[in-house]
Amino acid sequence: MPVLRKDPFGPAWVLMLPERGLERSDFGSVPPAEGVSPYAPGNEAALPPEVVALRPSTSPANGPGWRARVLPAPAGPFAEREFDERSDGLFRWGHASGRQELVIEHPDSAMRLDDMPQAHLTDVLRLYRDRLAQLASDPAVRHVQMTRTTGRAAGAVVDHPHGQLLAVPVPNRWVEEEAAAAEAHHAVTGRCLFCDVLEEELRRRERVVSANAAFVAVAPYAAHTPFETWIVPRKHQSAFASVTANSLPLLAELLQTLVRGINSALEEPPTNIILHTRPRPGDTTYHWHLEVLPRLTRQAGLDWASGSYVNPTPPEDAARFLREAMALFQVTG
Repeated sequence: MPVLRKDPFGPAWVLMLPERGLERSDFGSVPPAEGVSPYAPGNEAALPPEVVALRPSTSPANGPGWRARVLPAPAGPFAEREFDERSDGLFRWGHASGRQELVIEHPDSAMRLDDMPQAHLTDVLRLYRDRLAQLASDPAVRHVQMTRTTGRAAGAVVDHPHGQLLAVPVPNRWVEEEAAAAEAHHAVTGRCLFCDVLEEELRRRERVVSANAAFVAVAPYAAHTPFETWIVPRKHQSAFASVTANSLPLLAELLQTLVRGINSALEEPPTNIILHTRPRPGDTTYHWHLEVLPRLTRQAGLDWASGSYVNPTPPEDAARFLREAMALFQVTG
């Protein structure tokens, strides 16, 4: 049975999944048949029953006619059960519990995020928001996440446009490290670290890639990887569940603008889109954001040995390159 083990030397919980072997994991995605997407309309009977779908009222559940749909992730390692955390001296562990869902974003398996009609992408983002809020309604949930993967080198198994949702009873290392820095800043200044950094980035402009009335796309000052770009809400919000209906179109616009720019400038690289968020609103120190991560390099010996990242592209150069590419291809908002 899959188990979660707490790292005694840091904040991480590690999923031990020996039966998966060394195969790439995509939250249990189904390997495609030759030339056929397993998520395409007509294959609904081969997949778990849908949790919710965007479809006409006359279209029956679990059949064709949908615009987007959410399914329990097939063959995922997390089971819906109470988390039975146990202690063995210095060591803590528990059976892997949680909820995984698969969001199939469009019926067309060849549809790309940068080509998706903006109104449809807005509806998909609303679907992500509402499902994350529902998953976080369980008080045992301590972390929720959304991930979207494009390209084999980034970990994708199926090309059909889709994302994954995860809700678990243990915290996430990366979010907790950001939260610790934000809490320390708040203790000294009484202000949100993310808001202060965003204000400074907007003042300097050298790492701002694009912006609209509600969101800013910025290359972080200490970007871990080349062309890493964050989309940050201008207004303080700790949870993605707080995004208002009238700002979702602006998020769709900026996300699509950024992905188009990256694909144009970098010749469609493998990319991960990752949401960092608190499960529920109310945290005065944390600030949710989307991290868009083109996968252009691999960590080498220096990276692993030093415990840091080696980025060959300064974020100022990356931001300037993306701004120029967006202007060239007329995709700037």
